Amino acid sequence: MAKSDMKILLVDDHDIVLRGMRHLIEDILGEECHVDGAMTAAEALSQTSFRTYDLCLLDVELPDAPGITLLRKIRQICPGIKIIVNTIHEELWIIKDYFDAGVEGILFKDVLSSEIATAIRRVADGDTYFCKRAEQLRRLIETYEMPSPKELEVLRLIASGKKTDDIAAEMGLSSNTIETHRRHLLSKLHARNSAELVLNAVNHGLLPTSRI
Repeated sequence: MAKSDMKILLVDDHDIVLRGMRHLIEDILGEECHVDGAMTAAEALSQTSFRTYDLCLLDVELPDAPGITLLRKIRQICPGIKIIVNTIHEELWIIKDYFDAGVEGILFKDVLSSEIATAIRRVADGDTYFCKRAEQLRRLIETYEMPSPKELEVLRLIASGKKTDDIAAEMGLSSNTIETHRRHLLSKLHARNSAELVLNAVNHGLLPTSRI
């Protein structure tokens, strides 16, 4: 398929960004490619319901749906679509969701337009493209055993300064169970104590600093 035959969907809740991305893509792939825009998850799903797209540049910070939920719905409607995620979030468990979903690209919103252009070219040619920070996070994901959702909740409560008995009461679990989760967390994050556990969690994107 010639690039000029490509159908591309841009999803972003800022009109000026959509306009800029449209011009960028037309410069990269030629004016004959078909580019549509959507400013909400509802619009994106509506667009994909009546047109099959080859590539989607997806802003996952939309007001009406979680990014991973929208991504999976788009995949269901357009199984062959290639998706480049555009996000501000660097939390490890969020990025892992996107890798697990099989996206073809991940960009953070501070990348230059030239890198966006590179990503679009690579993905349009059938390759993948992950910005430098996304590649670093992927290596971390491969290195560390990811905590379970329950363990992540215990981690967040430990980081907030709560003690074992308080965490147990809040989560409706026994103190022994909380201590078991804590031991698993220490092992998975290669930490010797709670302070080091929280520090490693922050460094690896498991615990945003805004949450502690």
